[in-house]
Amino acid sequence: MLKVLIILAIIYFGYRHLKNKMLNDMGAGGGQSGGRQGHADDVMVQDPECGVYFPLREGVPGRVNGETFNFCSTTCRDAYLKKHS
Repeated sequence: MLKVLIILAIIYFGYRHLKNKMLNDMGAGGGQSGGRQGHADDVMVQDPECGVYFPLREGVPGRVNGETFNFCSTTCRDAYLKKHS
């Protein structure tokens, strides 16, 4: 019985090691310039108009007085730009 537990433990830790190695290899290259640039896009930001949180990569950019803001939709962006222009 002890031998079975040892073999299962070896298989489990081997699997975890391979999984981590594969995830690290995919994240390092990933087809994106800068390696971990995609990681920053997963950051949640708050819409300055309606207050909703959304992933930065899905945001709609808008500029007010030279500063760039990210919005959850074009509707929120247009409403914010109308108020602040």
